[in-house]
Amino acid sequence: MKNAALKIALFTLGVSVIWILFEHLMGWNTTNHEIGQYSRMMPMILFWIMLVVCIWYVRRGHGNSLTFKEGFQSGLVMTLIYCLGFTIVIILYQQFLNPEYYQTLKEFTMQQLQSKGASQSEIDSAMKKLKMEAGGTVWSYLWLFISFSLFGIGITAIASTILMRKPKTV
Repeated sequence: MKNAALKIALFTLGVSVIWILFEHLMGWNTTNHEIGQYSRMMPMILFWIMLVVCIWYVRRGHGNSLTFKEGFQSGLVMTLIYCLGFTIVIILYQQFLNPEYYQTLKEFTMQQLQSKGASQSEIDSAMKKLKMEAGGTVWSYLWLFISFSLFGIGITAIASTILMRKPKTV
């Protein structure tokens, strides 16, 4: 059922792209990071939900039976396709559509930290973490791919275990 994993991964990626464009048009990643800090989680949550749907769909396609291996393979295929596509979308978004993203997010984060009265070491740590996660560097994009993939693999393993069913004997 690798075909199902491919279809679901591409569908999920398409919805994520539409959401990212919607966020951009609403200004949530440009001028209104107060909302954007929460709305940016939607593609990740959607991905996790669709991973479980993918594995369930594979089980349904096998006559309501599923081995761990079948579930894990389909989830792994979906994870790798989605994460690679999502990383490419984020690269294109940050490089061409919103090149000021990191700078505006950095300013927003700095304002939040200063309003909380954070110490200089806390500010330095937060800025280092922000650069690693959203800095627009090769390393930040690699981190995005790896972290999304690891979470996807973990959810795949859990969902494959929960959704396992042995075939009914006649």
